[in-house]
Amino acid sequence: MPIIQPPAQPTQLVQLRTFITLLIPISLVLLIIGSMHYYTFYTTEHSRIESTESLNVDLARRMIQKDIADVVKDLRFLAEHIESQGLPEALPWTREQRIAEEFKVFAKNKGLYDQIRYLDDSGMEIVRINYNDGDVEVVPYVELQNKASRYYFREALAQEPGGIYLSQFDLNVENGEIEKPFKPVIRFGTPVVDHSGNKKGIVLINYLGVRLIDNFYRAAANIADHIELLNKQGYWLSNPKHENEWGFMLDSNIRFQHNNPLAWREMGNNENGQFETTEGLFTYTTIYPLKAALAALPKPTETAMADQNRQPQWKIVSHLPHSQISSTFPLFLKKNGTLYLSMFILVFVGTGFLARTTHLHRIAKGQRDYERRFRHTLENIDLAAVALDREGKVTFCNNHFLNITGWDKKDVIGKNWTEQFVAGEDQEEVSTIIQKMNTPQQFPSHLELQVRTRNGEPRLITWNNTLSYDSKGEVMGVTGIGEDITDMRRTEAELLKLYQAVEQSPSSVVITDPQGNIEYVNPKFTQVSGYRAEEVMGKNPRLLKSGETSREEYSDLWETIRNGGEWRGEFHNRRKNGELFWETAAISAIRDNEGNITSILAVKEDITEKKRLEKEVEKQNQELALAETMAAMGRMASMIAHDLRNPLSSVKMTLQILGKKADPAASIDTPELCQISLEQIRYMEEILSDMLSYSRPDALKPEWIPIDKVIDLAIGMSQRRKLKNQITLHTHYHPGLP
Repeated sequence: MPIIQPPAQPTQLVQLRTFITLLIPISLVLLIIGSMHYYTFYTTEHSRIESTESLNVDLARRMIQKDIADVVKDLRFLAEHIESQGLPEALPWTREQRIAEEFKVFAKNKGLYDQIRYLDDSGMEIVRINYNDGDVEVVPYVELQNKASRYYFREALAQEPGGIYLSQFDLNVENGEIEKPFKPVIRFGTPVVDHSGNKKGIVLINYLGVRLIDNFYRAAANIADHIELLNKQGYWLSNPKHENEWGFMLDSNIRFQHNNPLAWREMGNNENGQFETTEGLFTYTTIYPLKAALAALPKPTETAMADQNRQPQWKIVSHLPHSQISSTFPLFLKKNGTLYLSMFILVFVGTGFLARTTHLHRIAKGQRDYERRFRHTLENIDLAAVALDREGKVTFCNNHFLNITGWDKKDVIGKNWTEQFVAGEDQEEVSTIIQKMNTPQQFPSHLELQVRTRNGEPRLITWNNTLSYDSKGEVMGVTGIGEDITDMRRTEAELLKLYQAVEQSPSSVVITDPQGNIEYVNPKFTQVSGYRAEEVMGKNPRLLKSGETSREEYSDLWETIRNGGEWRGEFHNRRKNGELFWETAAISAIRDNEGNITSILAVKEDITEKKRLEKEVEKQNQELALAETMAAMGRMASMIAHDLRNPLSSVKMTLQILGKKADPAASIDTPELCQISLEQIRYMEEILSDMLSYSRPDALKPEWIPIDKVIDLAIGMSQRRKLKNQITLHTHYHPGLP
């Protein structure tokens, strides 16, 4: 029955092409407008990004300068306060107590400084205040240290009165080791003088660098993920990747210029600026910490002003990768995506409507032309063709179908396919399939079905099916093209039967190619030879050779096969386990229609047991013949012994009588001659006795013989007659037979 899943319709491709032809030009115009809009947006956004980067870098610079200025003011306040109180000239105990109280109150109120110290002009710590998370500690006198050898003491004491010393920004070191967790600090120092202007010591403040860095990031919060603080050598003082920081303190050579050599070279030539490289957008500025510190003093000294640009410098760098600069496109989509999407949808829908109208017109015309050509083609093909409508009624059939089934066209057109042509057991299934025309995806594209002919004989037909559609795309019916495979299925059944016969044959079957390479063996071959099929495929049967078959026999075999004959004979072969066995073989060539040899067939039977039985029969026959010969000789010996014994007895008696009655005077030798004659007679009697003993039959020796061996022996003796009459004999013995 012709039912099919619909193939791809060419008209859909035409509709798509029409749609694309209209959509592309309009979309290109819309794309050009959008591109121009985006370019304007990108230019504006890029300028905004550059301005934002510059602004945030400048804010970070100002915040650092402000922090430094605040620390300098606090430092000068403490120094001037000590000087105004005359504490540098006070008694040691009073000086230490007063300064400690002043520093303690100051440290607690400020909460910014890790340490505040007063050192005398010898470098000895007079007062040290430690501040830690709100706790203020005055270090006992015994724990105070002499810092005369430290660089920051010498350089701070070397400043002019009112001058400022600023150390490099590094990690705090206690007892020769870097304090952990890391504590970045900047040391600010200034001299303390007496009323005569003589230097009496210094005030030293350890400013917590964490606060400076926090303020740095807070000021540049908008770019905190890509802003960095570098020292003059390119080491990071602050980096979003903290593992890259403080390389100069940790013996690490990770520096900015290693990753960005072009940018570092550019920044070395200018104090501030903005530029782009392949690595992205760089915005930078330079900070001179000492310059920022001096700016907080009302009257910086001339020496300090001259040295301010030679002191350590820092670089604030903002590095924005290109990937973030190019992310303006998502922002553009966010702002304008709805507008352009609406415009595109409007264009898309309008184009689709126009393409659909054109498509339907083409479908209607194409369907009419297609049906006309299709019907004409179906009438002239050598395959059955049938068309059904959605109700399952036949609307068309060709002559080939009528020839197969024997129906007339008037008996087919308009008839219900299921009721008229489908066998009763298949009608329910076919009706269900016809009802699925509303869901084309469920239609089988191929189907084998027995069609009822006019005379009632079923014909098996395989159908390839095609659905038909109207101009609206609705299913109108189905057309099936079928091939009668009844005879083919019968042939396949016969082939299957032959295959099963070979597979289940009690004889070994081997098929090789013309060169003798094995292509097939049946299970019996495996059972007899011990080789599995996969072990011998592609190999030559000579692997079974035991070497006992002569080369002349093999030459005769091949000569017989090439001449179209059938060779019959026996092989003494070797199993896989090395055991020898006998088999009889019938070998012939398989030829194609042109007479060329395509394969060689060998049918073989294991006759090892037969050979053994034949040897036993031959041996028993020889023993029987020998027994018969010996019996004949025995009978002859018995006859000879019997016939000679009586005359010898008479002669013996005569000689005995003569010996007793002989006249001594007659002859001296007569008794002696009689005695010699008697001895010869006795010798002959012994010979005759031996002959009689030999002629008697041996005593019987009864023994048990299994009945199955006796039967097998009898069957073996009839083997030639079995082969001649093509008789196959199967034996089965019940267990327990005597």
